[in-house]
Amino acid sequence: MTTTLSSISTTPLPWPNQRELPETTRPLPAGTTVISADSHWLETGEFIDRMPAKYRDRAPRGVFNERGFHMEIDGETTDNPAMPSEMIEGRAGMWDAGVRVDEIRREGVDQEILFPQRMLGVIRNKDFDYIQACMDAYNEMLADFCAKYPDKLHGLALLSYWNPEATEDELQKIKALGFKGVLMPSLPPPHSKVYYNARALEPMWKAIGESGLPLSFHVGETFDARGQGGLATTIVVAFQPFRRLFALLAFAGIFERNPGLRVVFTEGGISWVPSCLFDCDKVYASFESEMTPKLAKPPSHYWFENCYATFIEDPSGLRQLDLIGVDKVLWGSDYPHPESAVGYTQQSLWDVFDATDSIEDAQKIVGGNAKEIWGLA
Repeated sequence: MTTTLSSISTTPLPWPNQRELPETTRPLPAGTTVISADSHWLETGEFIDRMPAKYRDRAPRGVFNERGFHMEIDGETTDNPAMPSEMIEGRAGMWDAGVRVDEIRREGVDQEILFPQRMLGVIRNKDFDYIQACMDAYNEMLADFCAKYPDKLHGLALLSYWNPEATEDELQKIKALGFKGVLMPSLPPPHSKVYYNARALEPMWKAIGESGLPLSFHVGETFDARGQGGLATTIVVAFQPFRRLFALLAFAGIFERNPGLRVVFTEGGISWVPSCLFDCDKVYASFESEMTPKLAKPPSHYWFENCYATFIEDPSGLRQLDLIGVDKVLWGSDYPHPESAVGYTQQSLWDVFDATDSIEDAQKIVGGNAKEIWGLA
């Protein structure tokens, strides 16, 4: 199998709000459903009325001006000064569902899984009750946004990660809002003193695994782009964050104890997977006498039982599908970020068809796997 770097990767691109959406000139094979497993929306709605009375004066607040969208959470900005808002959030489809659905139709995308743009910044707060109130308000807003086009837009609800005794009730609230999946931060901030491998969190993992809702993690929750080359360096590092998280979940026995847990590692690409699985198995074998807990299977076993990963473009990853598993890979457009496929979606999709051994394999990657994971029609 041979793949080459797409010209999307090697050609300077205009900002997303300046990209044209060309007409489709090469239709995909018949029977193909395209689902972006990684797209974003902008939380521009009104939080105040959805927050408990005691928090309304601290509700997240957003405003548009000539530099794009700006949000404050509890008085702290969520802006990244190194990356202007209009560059990453400038397409109206981020906040206008009608515009969005028209744009993805023109791009040949049938459905999308929606991730937040700003709200994961709330985890920097130290007041867990306040974080929960913001998450609840966000989930209601996202449910309303998706309800306008329920066969096209599917949001992931934010799930609290610090109160395992409440997880089951939270999941029921989330299901009642119509969500098909949940999202948690990849790495809780140090001040939270929350560690995913802590024994105290066992009820949380059990509840998620039994809920039937896939759990997603996404890149880019923290961003420090100071200094020369800081922006590009930060982005490159942010796109490969999941070796640690997979290893932690596998070595801690979380996958083994919760066989129903399905985890989607989002926007970190897929090329990291083979080397990570090899290294995890080698480390376990080399240090087996010191491993706590003992695992019934090699760590790599739990990738194939519990895990998935998304990519936008990943030529080296597509070359290694036999090591990753065609059923474990999902395409996403990352609408509408600078590195996204917006304006080049058809080329990005055809790169998958050109790289795989069969039309059926490509159809799984560009939509079939997402349809199965999230139970989409």
